[in-house]
Amino acid sequence: MAGSLASRTLARPSFETAFEPPAFLRAMLAFEAALARAQAREEMIPEAAAQAIAKACGAIDIDVDALVAEGKRSATLAVPLVNMLRAQVTKEYAKHVHMGATSQDVLDTAMVLCLRPCLEETDRSLEAAVRSLAAKAREHRATPMLGRTLMQPAVPITAGLKIARWAVALARDRERLADAAALGLAVQLGGPVGALESFGPKAAAVRHHVALELGLADVSSWHSHRNAWVDLLARMGEVVLTAGKIARDVSLMAQPEVGEMLEAAPREGVGASSAMPHKRNPVACVHGLAAAARIPGYMAMLYASSLGEHERALGGWQAELALVPEIVGALGTSLDFLDTVATSLVVNADRMRENVQRYGEKSTASFDAATGELLEGLATYLS
Repeated sequence: MAGSLASRTLARPSFETAFEPPAFLRAMLAFEAALARAQAREEMIPEAAAQAIAKACGAIDIDVDALVAEGKRSATLAVPLVNMLRAQVTKEYAKHVHMGATSQDVLDTAMVLCLRPCLEETDRSLEAAVRSLAAKAREHRATPMLGRTLMQPAVPITAGLKIARWAVALARDRERLADAAALGLAVQLGGPVGALESFGPKAAAVRHHVALELGLADVSSWHSHRNAWVDLLARMGEVVLTAGKIARDVSLMAQPEVGEMLEAAPREGVGASSAMPHKRNPVACVHGLAAAARIPGYMAMLYASSLGEHERALGGWQAELALVPEIVGALGTSLDFLDTVATSLVVNADRMRENVQRYGEKSTASFDAATGELLEGLATYLS
């Protein structure tokens, strides 16, 4: 996912490894083993064949460089993988490997399997962020601070209102992401043209067994109409943008001339400058903003790649396979920011009051009801 040294400074390690060769190969082989077991269960292939295929999937040692080199010759990793797997079993059982499936089945399902743990981690991170920010909003419900519009002082608000808005936005993103994951984390099994034509009347049953074993939603083939999958990826992008907006706010308030918030208390060695020892740069905000800066381009590429041709896309789907890890990587980078700001945000209430007084103090009482409404919506996170 993150190839260059520079990009690795932004990567979340667990998200980086989720799509690295060992993990992706395990996911592809998990699909092949599940397919064989499902077909044996429906008596499409011998039980002995399924056992041999599953054993080979667990024991095969794949030369990644050779796999990639061969994959370039057919524009897919599935062809050399299946050939290597067939070579691992006896000639009698080789014909049952990958039977009735196609390249897109194994690659799309593997992509879904690699994404799933990242989304589980995302959900935990978002829940923790919302809880922490909601508590901070309640703590500063009556702390006056300047509201700002078009980057200029507006009427005063409260710090609690501002932070509660962050928390609500993240909570809503979390809910939308969970809804999308329920549909988007689905098995892909369609065969050559998406109709499982060689499976006959057992097609739905086999697909159900595969989905059940892999822990994925059981839906009809989605290889040519990818709306649920694209929607899931887009909602991941929305999380990144929400985190980026929060990072923008915090970084602006962290400027010493403003001095109203810090992403975290100063720590030795964190945010250091190579030229100016006195500086403490907002490095978590760097992560949040760098991720958000990449997402619009990724989303444009995602939507462009969705324009597939007929029963299998030429170029667009292949572009998406390379793009998904980048989108996931940006999400991981934004979570690094949220993990920091949610647990370590510093609110300088005194400086906030000073800035309000400097530009004409007015009552913030009218914002108490608005803050209360937001906190009421976050009640489950504050319990």
